[in-house]
Amino acid sequence: MPGARSKPYQPYRDVHASPQGAGDARPTGTQIVKDCDLVGKLKGKTILITGANSGIGVTTAKALHLTGAKLFLTARDVSKLDKIIEEIVRENPNLPVPEAIELHLNSLDSVRKAAKAIESKTATLDILICNAGIMAVPYSLTEDGLESQIGVNHFAHFLLFQPLRPLMQKAAEKSKVPSRVVSVSSSGHWFSGGRFEDLHSKRHPMTYNKWQTYGQSKTANIYMCNSITRHYASQGIIGLSLNPGVIATNLGRHLTESDHGDFSFTPELINAFKTPEQGAATTVWAALSPHFEDVENGGRYLADCGESEPTKPGAHAADTGYDPHAYDEEKEEKLWELSLKTVGL
Repeated sequence: MPGARSKPYQPYRDVHASPQGAGDARPTGTQIVKDCDLVGKLKGKTILITGANSGIGVTTAKALHLTGAKLFLTARDVSKLDKIIEEIVRENPNLPVPEAIELHLNSLDSVRKAAKAIESKTATLDILICNAGIMAVPYSLTEDGLESQIGVNHFAHFLLFQPLRPLMQKAAEKSKVPSRVVSVSSSGHWFSGGRFEDLHSKRHPMTYNKWQTYGQSKTANIYMCNSITRHYASQGIIGLSLNPGVIATNLGRHLTESDHGDFSFTPELINAFKTPEQGAATTVWAALSPHFEDVENGGRYLADCGESEPTKPGAHAADTGYDPHAYDEEKEEKLWELSLKTVGL
């Protein structure tokens, strides 16, 4: 089981041992780039980031732009994304200009069009970062009739990866190191391991539980990366999933007063909060760390810029461990086959 490691690799363990709140000594995405000694050193590499127009998508893009890699950034609102790109270029005008790709994750047709646009712009893709997502939204369906949370968070990204896989294989052949699919999951995966008999809540829409449904979408993020590693590590592609931490972004825009009341804002939780810049750190570490040049380290669930451990009894909301159901090969393969069928492959 990839997640079960007696001594997980945690190079930033000490600095995360006693968090003191957003803006403390925990690293930012930019710090990770510098620690990896990769400022300006990835020219010729290509990176695709979904949801790069807000939250940690922006800070992830800004940090990875420092490497000199060519960035392809996606969002629903390209005009907003263009403004983000202007900011990025203004900060580092001598590095490659990122390109904006329109992508509506609630439409599989839009995903296909975005993939074709990317294929037309590059022959290789070194890193795919599945960052975009929604959380705890009211019951709704995507344009393709999928429950919106698992439709946007999982199925759209699953479909995006498929046509881009040959580009990632070519990148691995060229660079002699594995290409990486990095998926932003969360501790929310604890809420549900997946209701395969009714993933889209169509049988019982009146009893729809937005948190359980969010949880199964975050578990699906983990399962996809585990399966990618199992299916394609031999071809030079690995998957990595992660928990970015507790960050105040617009991901929580659908939360109600009741939802906020359900959270216990203990000093422990408050101290765990990160800035968006710190929230990008684990994603950037997953994308850049030389630790993952060994395919044997693929299929890991990460947090706090290191490999996670299983959750302990009584874990609180800021805990960075993974639930045991995060590693279940039978369910991972079941979701993989179901996903292929759902997206028409």
